[in-house]
Amino acid sequence: MFKARFLTSTGLIFGVLGLTYFASNVVVVAVFTGVLFLAGLEWAAMAGLQLFRTRLAFTFLLCVLSFLGIYGLSSGLDSAIQYWLGVYCVMFWGSISVWICYYQKKGAPAVKNQLVLCCLGMLVLLPFFLSIFLIWRSGPISFLTLVLIVSAVDIFAFLGGRKWGKSKFVSLVSPGKTWAGVKFGFLGAFVVGNLLYLSFEGFLSLKLFLYWNLTLICTIFAAILGDLLESLVKRFGNIKNSGVILPGHGGVLDRIDSLCAAAPVFLFFNYMFLGS
Repeated sequence: MFKARFLTSTGLIFGVLGLTYFASNVVVVAVFTGVLFLAGLEWAAMAGLQLFRTRLAFTFLLCVLSFLGIYGLSSGLDSAIQYWLGVYCVMFWGSISVWICYYQKKGAPAVKNQLVLCCLGMLVLLPFFLSIFLIWRSGPISFLTLVLIVSAVDIFAFLGGRKWGKSKFVSLVSPGKTWAGVKFGFLGAFVVGNLLYLSFEGFLSLKLFLYWNLTLICTIFAAILGDLLESLVKRFGNIKNSGVILPGHGGVLDRIDSLCAAAPVFLFFNYMFLGS
């Protein structure tokens, strides 16, 4: 298992670096669409759609809506789309955080309605696709920084939880997560994010540095929320992994769940405070 996980992680790292520095617009859109397609199929399965053709229909609709968004971005509406996309995602993920807290406190009934879960998938995956494309288009540094921050959250949370994890974080949502893991993941990603900022941008001014730290904190919180939401949906369906396509990791959603929330939040705060 460890060998498979290591080899898959290595391949993903080289893939991200290739997208960051060498890929053309066409290649990037193709890769992002492939990821979206696989993630859509996995979400449809988690939503309880049994027939492959219904999962395919859901995924096809998701891709069509995504390309309509890309068309809007190419029609000179990118600033407006970026702003309102960010506003929506901050409100949406803020609502998700309230839902998760309520579920943990009250033990709310599991959501089994397929239509509701499919709509939830659209609300998660469509903004993710548009946001990650906009971030990549803004420059390789922004894209690589986001991926490294989200990866740092996962890595440090895993290490901290494994070493010191005793007290459960949200046991009804994700039994494996601990307070130690969450704290270690947050602090590790916070340090990594600031090191990346200082390495790429330097210390230009205290104001920009404070704005960056606000962006970083919100992005880290969003990454944690994205992970928790996928865990909650998987619990509704009583499944462990979203898929099996990535050896040692599970499915595509198991790898991009944090990015689904972090990307639009990162995009919004960069647009509002840092102008990029």
